[in-house]
Amino acid sequence: MSAKTKAIIYCRVSSKKQVADGHGLDSREVRCREYARDKGDEVSGGGDFMKRPGMVKLLQYLDEHSENERVVIFEDLKRYARDTVFHLKLRHEMALRNATREWLNFRFEDSPEGEFIETVIAAQSQLERQQNSR
Repeated sequence: MSAKTKAIIYCRVSSKKQVADGHGLDSREVRCREYARDKGDEVSGGGDFMKRPGMVKLLQYLDEHSENERVVIFEDLKRYARDTVFHLKLRHEMALRNATREWLNFRFEDSPEGEFIETVIAAQSQLERQQNSR
């Protein structure tokens, strides 16, 4: 019998207004927890990772708990990173820590083609963010 995969959930919203005027983080965390449980993963914590220091804490957590296989679940690919460079760096940092990444709304193959599609979608997300701020 193998140990369950530890699932770490990363949730964030884009603004303080989304926190004050709704349940953005709550609903995202609930959806990610349900997803992990449906897969049979063991959910380990949640957390308010709205600020970049939260990402630092997430990576530190992965470093300190390297004894188990881990998956980091993101509610939406657009909540993963704000730009393509950060997306690619974060993908690299997760790989260094042997943590897999999953999103509720995307599935990427572990192949050169899957990596290419992920990069294109990250670039598209960056473009949308830049257009919205314009």
